[in-house]
Amino acid sequence: MLAAGSLLTAVAQNRNWRSIENQPLIKFNWGCSSRDTFPSALKPIVRTTMQRNDFEGFGTWGDRAFVFDLNGDRKPEYFVPLDCGATGNCTWGIFSMHPNRFLGLLGAQYIYVHERKGRYPDLITYIHMSAAEGILKTYRFRGKQYAWLGDKYETTTGIPPGNDLPAFLKKARAGCKEGND
Repeated sequence: MLAAGSLLTAVAQNRNWRSIENQPLIKFNWGCSSRDTFPSALKPIVRTTMQRNDFEGFGTWGDRAFVFDLNGDRKPEYFVPLDCGATGNCTWGIFSMHPNRFLGLLGAQYIYVHERKGRYPDLITYIHMSAAEGILKTYRFRGKQYAWLGDKYETTTGIPPGNDLPAFLKKARAGCKEGND
């Protein structure tokens, strides 16, 4: 029964990945975000987002960003780590400017992105669970924000039966030189 549930999850996840599998992906994490790329014009909307979600204290950031043009409009979107734990997972806010907009929250250690002309692409996240376990989730832009599709794909590299990270994600290009092991 457990194996059948795992197989159904993998099949559902693969269906969501069809549009992404052949795209050139970029993979990034907290180490790729920088204070130098965080525009001061985003400070008010980031602060408001953090207050609404009770992000405060140890592990909160909101002062750095990874910049990427998601929809190919030549206007960058900003992935801002808002609250991070000791395992490398962060809650990320996605923002755009002109006008300043909040585009959603997602949890991840790694985020896989690609540019999609004229539309916001699906995003895949990897959440670190243990030395050999993690969870992949897919987020889709719906209306005005990204939302989790409700599915997950558990990875258990090196532990039988082992759902390894899909090959197309392993081929993702690093979004920066440091912090992207």
